Amino acid sequence: MEINLRTSGTVTILDLKGNLTIGTEEELNRVITQVVTDGQKYVLVNMAEVPFIDSSGIGGLIKSFGRVKGEGGKLKLLNPTHTARQLLSITGLLSVFETFDDEATALSSF
Repeated sequence: MEINLRTSGTVTILDLKGNLTIGTEEELNRVITQVVTDGQKYVLVNMAEVPFIDSSGIGGLIKSFGRVKGEGGKLKLLNPTHTARQLLSITGLLSVFETFDDEATALSSF
């Protein structure tokens, strides 16, 4: 998995590329931990280029969400693919994660 960081105002955007599966979720958690340690509280995870996500990937998102929330911040999802959205729906996590299909709308929600 490739993770590119960029910022827009006070929001750190993580552009993910590749499958979010067992092993790759550790990289996501490492990056999220570093972002929070650096004082960033608002995180937008762009999932447009994540073709597949498994239960470990879901676990990684939950752990990341908890880490950011524990520091008084917010983590939201941008452009989850159809497959990712289905998995989030089946697991009941669409009610936990705020998801957006438009970056500008997502950014203004923070």
